[in-house]
Amino acid sequence: MLDRTLIGNILSMSKGLEYVVTEQIRAEVDVKPVSTTLKGVSMIGFMGTFSINFYIPDYLGIGKSVSRGFGTVTAMSG
Repeated sequence: MLDRTLIGNILSMSKGLEYVVTEQIRAEVDVKPVSTTLKGVSMIGFMGTFSINFYIPDYLGIGKSVSRGFGTVTAMSG
């Protein structure tokens, strides 16, 4: 399910940047739930890794609450 959500977020980001996606996007997500707070409200977030056939620059935010630092992406070395 998170695979499809990630792909949807990538497609939405691309549309906002007026970039036309020409290939089918494939994703593999491996995350674990973590407790976090937003505006003093406890909630569940996710931390983990994903692999996708789409270039994403480091420190780009994907998903909800990116202006608060959630959803920040960095490449893994190796």
